[in-house]
Amino acid sequence: SYKAKMVGIDVIITEESYTSASSFIDNDLIPVYKKGEKNQVTFSGKRIKRGLYRTASKGFINADVNGSLNIMKKAVPNAFDYGIEGVVVHPVRITPAK
Repeated sequence: SYKAKMVGIDVIITEESYTSASSFIDNDLIPVYKKGEKNQVTFSGKRIKRGLYRTASKGFINADVNGSLNIMKKAVPNAFDYGIEGVVVHPVRITPAK
Protein backbone atom coordinates (compact mmCIF):
# COMPACT_ATOMS: atom_id res chain seq x y z
CA SER A 1 0.00 0.00 0.00
CA TYR A 2 2.97 2.34 0.44
CA LYS A 3 3.49 2.43 -3.34
CA ALA A 4 -0.15 3.40 -3.87
CA LYS A 5 0.18 6.20 -1.30
CA MET A 6 3.27 7.49 -3.12
CA VAL A 7 1.11 8.23 -6.17
CA GLY A 8 -1.92 9.50 -4.24
CA ILE A 9 -4.10 6.37 -4.21
CA ASP A 10 -6.02 5.62 -1.01
CA VAL A 11 -5.96 1.95 0.02
CA ILE A 12 -8.80 0.50 2.06
CA ILE A 13 -8.06 -2.77 3.88
CA THR A 14 -11.31 -4.68 4.33
CA GLU A 15 -12.66 -8.00 5.50
CA GLU A 16 -13.78 -10.01 2.45
CA SER A 17 -15.48 -13.17 3.72
CA TYR A 18 -18.39 -14.53 1.65
CA THR A 19 -17.83 -12.02 -1.19
CA SER A 20 -17.34 -14.80 -3.74
CA ALA A 21 -20.29 -16.86 -2.52
CA SER A 22 -22.91 -14.10 -2.33
CA SER A 23 -24.64 -12.73 -5.42
CA PHE A 24 -24.05 -9.06 -6.23
CA ILE A 25 -26.79 -9.14 -8.89
CA ASP A 26 -29.37 -10.49 -6.41
CA ASN A 27 -28.19 -8.04 -3.70
CA ASP A 28 -27.46 -10.79 -1.16
CA LEU A 29 -26.49 -9.63 2.31
CA ILE A 30 -22.82 -10.37 2.97
CA PRO A 31 -22.22 -11.53 6.55
CA VAL A 32 -18.90 -11.36 8.36
CA TYR A 33 -17.25 -14.72 9.08
CA LYS A 34 -16.75 -15.42 12.76
CA LYS A 35 -14.43 -18.28 13.68
CA GLY A 36 -16.17 -20.99 15.68
CA GLU A 37 -19.66 -19.82 14.72
CA LYS A 38 -21.77 -22.70 13.37
CA ASN A 39 -24.39 -20.66 11.49
CA GLN A 40 -25.08 -22.02 8.02
CA VAL A 41 -25.21 -19.19 5.48
CA THR A 42 -27.32 -19.61 2.31
CA PHE A 43 -26.99 -17.45 -0.79
CA SER A 44 -29.33 -17.04 -3.75
CA GLY A 45 -26.76 -17.80 -6.48
CA LYS A 46 -23.99 -20.32 -6.93
CA ARG A 47 -20.54 -20.58 -8.47
CA ILE A 48 -21.05 -23.34 -11.03
CA LYS A 49 -17.50 -23.69 -12.31
CA ARG A 50 -14.24 -21.82 -12.26
CA GLY A 51 -14.89 -18.28 -13.40
CA LEU A 52 -18.67 -18.49 -13.71
CA TYR A 53 -21.40 -17.57 -11.20
CA ARG A 54 -25.13 -18.28 -11.73
CA THR A 55 -27.62 -15.85 -10.17
CA ALA A 56 -31.00 -16.75 -8.69
CA SER A 57 -32.72 -15.67 -11.92
CA LYS A 58 -30.45 -18.08 -13.88
CA GLY A 59 -28.37 -15.23 -15.29
CA PHE A 60 -24.59 -15.49 -15.45
CA ILE A 61 -21.77 -13.20 -14.35
CA ASN A 62 -18.03 -13.69 -14.28
CA ALA A 63 -17.22 -15.01 -10.79
CA ASP A 64 -14.28 -12.62 -10.32
CA VAL A 65 -16.43 -9.63 -11.30
CA ASN A 66 -19.14 -10.78 -8.87
CA GLY A 67 -16.60 -11.12 -6.05
CA SER A 68 -14.91 -7.79 -6.73
CA LEU A 69 -18.23 -5.93 -6.83
CA ASN A 70 -19.15 -7.53 -3.50
CA ILE A 71 -15.80 -6.48 -2.00
CA MET A 72 -16.46 -2.94 -3.17
CA LYS A 73 -19.98 -3.11 -1.69
CA LYS A 74 -18.50 -4.24 1.65
CA ALA A 75 -15.65 -1.71 1.70
CA VAL A 76 -17.62 1.31 0.45
CA PRO A 77 -21.31 0.61 1.22
CA ASN A 78 -22.61 3.71 -0.58
CA ALA A 79 -20.46 3.27 -3.71
CA PHE A 80 -23.50 2.51 -5.88
CA ASP A 81 -25.95 5.01 -4.33
CA TYR A 82 -25.65 7.56 -7.12
CA GLY A 83 -25.45 5.22 -10.10
CA ILE A 84 -22.57 5.05 -12.54
CA GLU A 85 -23.12 8.28 -14.45
CA GLY A 86 -19.81 9.69 -13.23
CA VAL A 87 -17.77 6.80 -14.56
CA VAL A 88 -19.32 6.30 -17.96
CA VAL A 89 -16.86 5.31 -20.65
CA HIS A 90 -16.85 7.41 -23.80
CA PRO A 91 -15.70 5.07 -26.57
CA VAL A 92 -13.81 6.38 -29.57
CA ARG A 93 -13.77 4.49 -32.87
CA ILE A 94 -10.41 4.24 -34.57
CA THR A 95 -10.11 2.94 -38.12
CA PRO A 96 -6.54 1.83 -38.80
CA ALA A 97 -5.08 2.55 -42.22
CA LYS A 98 -5.34 -0.39 -44.60
